[in-house]
Amino acid sequence: MIKFLYIKNILSINALALFKSRIVFVIPMIYLMYLASEEGTLIWNYVHPKIPDHILERIAGRDHSLMVNFLSAVSMFGYDALGSRVQIIEFEHVKMSYRYIDLDGIRILAVAITDPEDNSKLVWSAFEDFLNKNRQYLERIVPGDAGLINQEGAEKASLILSRELTRTLERKVRKFEVLGRRDLKNMLIALVIGIVFYAISISITYVMYTSYGLQYDLTEFFITIVFLDFILPGAFIGWITGYWRGALINGIIVAILSLTVLTAIWWPQLLGAVLSIFNIRPEIIIVGVVIVAGVIGAAMGLIAAFVAWYFVEIRTFVPAK
Repeated sequence: MIKFLYIKNILSINALALFKSRIVFVIPMIYLMYLASEEGTLIWNYVHPKIPDHILERIAGRDHSLMVNFLSAVSMFGYDALGSRVQIIEFEHVKMSYRYIDLDGIRILAVAITDPEDNSKLVWSAFEDFLNKNRQYLERIVPGDAGLINQEGAEKASLILSRELTRTLERKVRKFEVLGRRDLKNMLIALVIGIVFYAISISITYVMYTSYGLQYDLTEFFITIVFLDFILPGAFIGWITGYWRGALINGIIVAILSLTVLTAIWWPQLLGAVLSIFNIRPEIIIVGVVIVAGVIGAAMGLIAAFVAWYFVEIRTFVPAK
């Protein structure tokens, strides 16, 4: 009971001190990383060189030992109260991801403070790459059984670890910065590019239709339309948007907008073709076009969302501002 109250007080005091000021900006990338013993003793901390000033002042600018005490207390509370280790804690503008690693028999708590949009699996995949390549330096800063380390060697190893983690993170950042934010601006720019790409796809289809006699081979014409005007634009929109929610919306918008424009341009021909087969009113044809556009838009949106999620979102970090 006493231990529970102690941990509860630590959580309350530190949480209030660290987060009483509302964070109003998005934090891209992994900007803070802490390694600590199970008891809550700070072993190593990392601050990304491009961390925004407001985060530096409100979180990283504080005593790192206090920060680790808070993070360790959260982990202990979860284990004592629920019997399981905490994995992820999400705040409004920041996410804390926990991982427990074993270093030559010594159990270490690792905590990464990241943007909520960053994929936790990618965070720890990058950390494991970093750990595998720099384990010898990490061993120099972890106290042994006697609790002693070589101070000079530990300081040098700490600097090397900071440099190498920065390099590891930078390699996993999307190169197109404006298309890596996963925000409204990112989505709108990708939407414009997607519309242009779709217009090019439609133009190529039209040229092939008129110049290569596709009107005489309905099978080839159907395959061409499915690939050039459906699968390829969906995949491109997903890749250029870079995150599944934006890609889903962009895919739907591009498909519906494009089909609406094409219907408006070719309305006399479409109306004539349908009326030659079915004796229905033009209003019903319009409803049918809307339904078809919605179905095609949804399908293209799903293709775009999958490509964005699988090929970009879970493999790259949000660029630093």
